[in-house]
Amino acid sequence: MEREHVVELVKWKAKPAVSNDGMVSAVNGILPDLETLPGFISQTLYIDDEEYWVDLYHWETHEQGVASNDLMAARPSFQALMGLIDPASVSIEFLSLPESAK
Repeated sequence: MEREHVVELVKWKAKPAVSNDGMVSAVNGILPDLETLPGFISQTLYIDDEEYWVDLYHWETHEQGVASNDLMAARPSFQALMGLIDPASVSIEFLSLPESAK
C-alpha cells in the first residue's frame, strides 16, 4: 500500500515571558509520546520573524495526524507544552502532495 504522507503544520505564539529555550524544551518533551503514535514519521520546529512557532509533523496518513490530537491531549508532556502557548494564536493545517506529484 502506498503511503499518503501528510504534513501537519501547527503555528502558534508563546504566552508572554516564555523563553525560546523553554518552548524548545517543552516541544522536545512531547517527542517520546509522539513517537509512540500510529503513523508518526518526524517533527521539525521553527520560529519565524514575527515570533510565531511553526511545527511540522509528518504522518503516514491524514487520519493519523488528525487522531494524534486526541491521543496526545491528556498526556502530561502535551499539557506542559499547552501551558506555554497562547491558545487564541493556534492554527493547524494539513498539507499533502497533489495527485500529479504522487
